[in-house]
Amino acid sequence: MVDCVRVKARDVEKFVGKFPIWVEYHIERVVDTLGGMDEQKRDRLLLEETVKLDKFCEILCTTNKNHIEAENEVYGDTKQFYALMKRKKEVRRKFLARMEEKREKERLKEEKMREEQEKLRKEMEEPDENFPDERFYLENDLTYKMRERLIQIGYKRLKISPFGTSGASYYWVQTRYNESKEHAFFCYLIQSEVKEKADSTRLYVNYGPDVEFEYNERIYCFDVETGKNLARNKAMIERKFLKYKERYFKSFIFITNKRLKYRYSKYGTVVTRATLKKTLEAIFR
Repeated sequence: MVDCVRVKARDVEKFVGKFPIWVEYHIERVVDTLGGMDEQKRDRLLLEETVKLDKFCEILCTTNKNHIEAENEVYGDTKQFYALMKRKKEVRRKFLARMEEKREKERLKEEKMREEQEKLRKEMEEPDENFPDERFYLENDLTYKMRERLIQIGYKRLKISPFGTSGASYYWVQTRYNESKEHAFFCYLIQSEVKEKADSTRLYVNYGPDVEFEYNERIYCFDVETGKNLARNKAMIERKFLKYKERYFKSFIFITNKRLKYRYSKYGTVVTRATLKKTLEAIFR
């Protein structure tokens, strides 16, 4: 007799994804068992199984019982089979869900890549913008084509917070032969902040302060300091700021790092990123 109530997990893998019933599994087990039996035993087993199958069909046709109830009446308790199939079905469902999620991620990735490629294609087809006419640009305002052009003409990329009041952003800066990206950025920033209200502005490279501007017949200046010159030549720094005090109505020392404030305060009026706008408002009010 075939032990059909005991169910092995590996034997039911083929039923995953179908509408499984115990009888189908049972019949396959019987067929496997028949292969190793002699003729007399095989005939007896076939007869017994035929009687059971007839009884199973009779119950389904003459009563209101479902197939599980009919199986239990004819073959015994089949809960193990259905519990195992339920677990297998859940594992399969989760596997298919993971596969679908993976496919969706890949689809979105490909879609994003296509969108970026299309965006770049359109940017490259646009007429060449009339630039550069500025010394520094916020990166978020630049197209791909603009960035490529700025690289060609020597602009440098800098991550910085202009006024020290928000997170740093990327900028593209045009540097002169003798200065760092940070020094150039703040020279251009100060000039851009004053040029709309000042009567005139001027940037110096080798001689004089970094930024000079005139307003109401008074001339002001800003000198941008990163701290490097102070470390190299304190005497030169002192002479420079004494000369600016004599030449200008008001001279300012703009420091790129607030930790330099007390090192430069003895040479003149120190301005930090955070105080730059208030200082300029006091001049132009």
